[in-house]
Amino acid sequence: MSGPAEAQEAVEVFRQRLKAVEVAEMNLLVDSYRPVQENVDKSVARVTSLAQKRKLKPWEVMRLTAMTNLKTAVVGDIALYASIVQTHIAQGQAAAVALAQQSAVTVTAAGLPPGITPDMLSRLGIQWNALPREAFANFVGIAADGRPVGAMLAELGPQSAEAIKQTVGRGIATGLSPRETARAVEKVSGMNLSRAMSIARTETNRSYREASRLQYAANPNVVKGYRRLATKDESTCMACIALDNTVYETNEPLDSHPNCRCTMVPDTLTYQDLGLDIPEPPRPENGQEWFAKQSGETQKNMMGTKTFAAYQDGRVGLNDLVTTTTDRVWGKSSTVKSAKALGL
Repeated sequence: MSGPAEAQEAVEVFRQRLKAVEVAEMNLLVDSYRPVQENVDKSVARVTSLAQKRKLKPWEVMRLTAMTNLKTAVVGDIALYASIVQTHIAQGQAAAVALAQQSAVTVTAAGLPPGITPDMLSRLGIQWNALPREAFANFVGIAADGRPVGAMLAELGPQSAEAIKQTVGRGIATGLSPRETARAVEKVSGMNLSRAMSIARTETNRSYREASRLQYAANPNVVKGYRRLATKDESTCMACIALDNTVYETNEPLDSHPNCRCTMVPDTLTYQDLGLDIPEPPRPENGQEWFAKQSGETQKNMMGTKTFAAYQDGRVGLNDLVTTTTDRVWGKSSTVKSAKALGL
C-alpha cells in the first residue's frame, strides 16, 4: 500500500535514522569538550587560589598575569575544540545528505496513490531524476547563512574567555568560595558546549531537509510540493504544531528554527493528476487536530498558562501563535509569539 499515511511512516523511519546520526554527533561533541572544561577548571582554580592567598581586590585580580593567561588559554582551547566540532558537523551533514538522497526516493514512492508505483510512472514517461552527489556539495561544512561552519564556531572562544573572566571577577567581588566560583564558571563555560551542540543539531537537520527539498525540486513531474511534518509530542513548539501539514513550493526552504525537528513529506501526484476517477486516500491527522485531542494539562504545558487561558476562551487560535522572523545566522524562522506579543 501507499499514500499520505504510508509516506509519513516512511519519513518517520528516516527521521529515526537521522536521530541516530545526531545522537552520535552529540556524544562526540560532549567527549571532545571534556579536556576543555578540565583546563578551564584548573586555570580558574589557579586564579582564585592566588587571589585568596594574596587577599587581592577584584580589580587587582583582573590585572593578574594568571588572569591574562586564563583568557589566552580559553581562547586557544576553544579554538582547538571548534576545529574538532567543525569536522564532526561536516561529517554529520554528509551523513544527513546521503540519508536524504535515500529517503527522497523511498518516501516519494510511499506517498504515491495506492496502486501507483515508480515503475508504472516510468512506463508513462515520468522518470525519477536522481541528482549527482556534486549537487549537494555546498551543504557540507556550510552554515545556513552561507558561511563556513568554522567561521560561526570561531566566535565561541573570545566570547567565552571574556565571560569566564567576568564570572571569576564577580565571584571574588561577592565573596564566593573557590568552589562556588568554579561552579559559576562551569555554567558559563558549558554554554560553549550547548552552543556547539545547537549549531551541530540545527545544521545537520537543515542539510537533511535542504538535500531532500533539492531532490524533490528536481522532480516536478512527480513531486508537486512538500508538506511540513512536525514531531507531535509535548516538547514540540506551538509554531511547528500549528504549521504541521502546511504545503510549500519545492523552491521554498522550510522556515524552521534552531533545534527544529520538523521534516518534509513530498506532495506527490494524485489519481486526479493521472486522469483517474478514483477517490483520494485520506490524509493523516495534522498538528492542530492532534493538539485538540490532548489533555488540558498537556496543552497548558505546551502553550504556557496565559496563552492556554486565552486559547480556552477562544481569544487565541493556534494560527495566531505563529510569527516569522529573519535571523542573520539561521535565516527565515517560524517561531512562537510571546504572551506579550499576543496582547496577553
